[in-house]
Amino acid sequence: MPEGNTIHWLARRHNRDYAGRRVRVSSPQGRFSKEAKKLDRRVFLEAEAYGKHLFHHWQGKRIVHVHLGMAGWFYRFAGNAPAPRPSVRMRLSTREVTTDLIGPPACEIVTASERLEILARLGPDPIRDDADPAIAWENLRRRREPRPIGDALLDQRVLAGVGNIYRNEALYLAGIDPRRSTRRIRKAEWENLWYILRRLMRRGVARGRVVSADPAEAIHPLASRRPGEDFYVYRQARCRRCGSPLREIPLSGRRMFACPRCQT
Repeated sequence: MPEGNTIHWLARRHNRDYAGRRVRVSSPQGRFSKEAKKLDRRVFLEAEAYGKHLFHHWQGKRIVHVHLGMAGWFYRFAGNAPAPRPSVRMRLSTREVTTDLIGPPACEIVTASERLEILARLGPDPIRDDADPAIAWENLRRRREPRPIGDALLDQRVLAGVGNIYRNEALYLAGIDPRRSTRRIRKAEWENLWYILRRLMRRGVARGRVVSADPAEAIHPLASRRPGEDFYVYRQARCRRCGSPLREIPLSGRRMFACPRCQT
């Protein structure tokens, strides 16, 4: 599933391609046909990202909500686009560029109040300028029963946009074992973890992919890593910094990696 940085990157690209332009909208698959007719030839105002949710704002106060899920994606074609595949849920096109949306679990027109209802179910998005880490801290502490911090980071009600790669890398850089209880996370540790997530995810927006490792950082000889590779622990065998064998911990049904020496 695309993480929050990818959704923000897509929003930026859609704004570059379509904001302020009159856009043709169609649904070759047919599942979005009625909605497409309401949008066709209207002005695309703005694309907005919040966590893993994408909102297209259109002339006439219409809003399209997209969630890519595990298999959804936007395919972009510059100039003359090929004929759409039968699986294209929504096609956006101008003379310069065409974008096909395929495979999303959610592609729907929502009202302004429905958009707010979606956002109300989400925690703060670390990438956004209006995000408040104190609200995420309260969301983390609100649940009565403790749970592992590695599990809580994937809970979109705590904070929005974090996926499996970012939780692996951020907890490593913060020196926190993913199995540690949320009740044993101090506020100062949370603030540092938030700062790390914000920095990593904003870097991912700028680069269009998840990159956490500093290519200039020395790599332990036992890690058998090449300079410039992207991750510290995610899907790695040894710690980049100390060379210790990493533990793989099943958590939230996803693969979690941790260093027994660097993460306490």
